[in-house]
Amino acid sequence: MNYLTRLALCIVLVFALVGGFNFLVDPYGFYWSPALEGFNQQKTQADERVREVTPYRALALQPDTVLIGNSRVQLGIAAESKVLEGRKAYNLSLPGAGLTETLRHALSQARHNHNLTTMIIALDYRYFLHNYSQSPGPWPQEELLNTITQPPESTIARIKRIYPAVFSLDTLFDSVRTVAQQGGTYNNITRLGSNTGGYYLDAIKAEGKKRFYKHQFDGLYMRFGRQHLTYEANGTVYSTDLLTTFLDEMRKAHPSVNIYFFINPYHQSYWQVIYRSGHWGSYLKWKRDLARIADKYPEYPVYDFSLPSQQTLEPLNYAQDKQLMTWYWEPAHYRPALGDEVLKVLLGQATTSTTGNWPVRLQAHTIEKAIKQNIDGLSQSD
Repeated sequence: MNYLTRLALCIVLVFALVGGFNFLVDPYGFYWSPALEGFNQQKTQADERVREVTPYRALALQPDTVLIGNSRVQLGIAAESKVLEGRKAYNLSLPGAGLTETLRHALSQARHNHNLTTMIIALDYRYFLHNYSQSPGPWPQEELLNTITQPPESTIARIKRIYPAVFSLDTLFDSVRTVAQQGGTYNNITRLGSNTGGYYLDAIKAEGKKRFYKHQFDGLYMRFGRQHLTYEANGTVYSTDLLTTFLDEMRKAHPSVNIYFFINPYHQSYWQVIYRSGHWGSYLKWKRDLARIADKYPEYPVYDFSLPSQQTLEPLNYAQDKQLMTWYWEPAHYRPALGDEVLKVLLGQATTSTTGNWPVRLQAHTIEKAIKQNIDGLSQSD
C-alpha cells in the first residue's frame, strides 16, 4: 500500500470518526439520535442552529398542535406540558421572530402538515411595529400573501442544508461542548422545541436579580426607543393588514384548523417600559385593532393575558436577590408555570388563577373593559 493510498484512507477514517461522533451527539437536535443522560441528552448548543432546526423538526414530526411565537413562547410554554397531554405538540417558536416570520411558519404548517388540528399563536406588540420609510405601501393582498408564503423544502435541499454539518469541525467543537456541559445550567432546546431556560438560572445565580434585570430593562428601553419603528403611518397599519391576509387564507383554504391567538402575559414592569418609551397610545390602539379583527374572524379568538392578575403583578422582590420569581424568568419572559395557565384558558381547562377577569377575550363589547384594566394596572407598579 503506497503513501497516497494510506493518506487517503486516513482522511476517510478521520471524516468517518468525526461524522460518527457528531451524528451520535447531535448537538443541534437535527435528528435526535439516541439521547443518553449525561452524554448528549441536553442540547446545549442547539441555540446555534435553532432557525434551521426548529422549522425542520416541526415539519418532520407532523404534530397536531403547534405553538408559535418568539422567545417568550419558546421559554414560557412547554410542548411537554401536562396541559397538552394526549396531543402531539411541538414548540415552533424562534427568538426574535417578528410577525412575518411567525405567520410564515404558521402558513407552512397549515399547508404541509397533514396532522395539524390546532395552532396557538402569540401576538407581541413590539413585532407589530414597522419601518414605514422602507416600505411605504399600500400593499395589495397578493403582495402581502407572497410575503408570508414559503415553498416546501425538497429532500435534496434538506440534505444539502443539514448533513454537511455532520462533517464540520465547528459541529465537532459543539459536540464536545455538548458532552462537557451535560448537567450544567445552560439553555437546552428539548426534543419538542421548548427552551428550558438554563441561562436565566445561571445569570440570576451569578449576578442577582437586581443587576440582571437592569440589563434586561436597558435592552427593552433601547429596542422601544428606535424612532424609525412605529405602529402606523398615514392611517396605514402594515402588520394588521398582514394578519388579516393570513386569516383570509386560513378561513378559505384551511377551515378545519383551530387557531387560538393570545397576547403574551407581560409583567406589569413591562407595561411601564411601553408607557415610558412613548408607545402607550399605540399599544392601546393595537389592542382595539385586534378586537376589531377578532370580531371579523370570530372563529379565531384573541385572548389578552397582558392585564392585571396575581401573576402579572408578581413583585420583583429584589430583597430575595438570588431567588427566581414564581411566574417569570425576568420581566420580558414568563416561565412554564404561567404558560400552563395560558394553555388551560385557551383549551378550556380549569385554571388555578384567582383573578376572575383575567384574561379578557378581545371583542367589540369587551375591549374597553380590557383597556380600563390596562390603565388601572399602570398605577400598580412594583
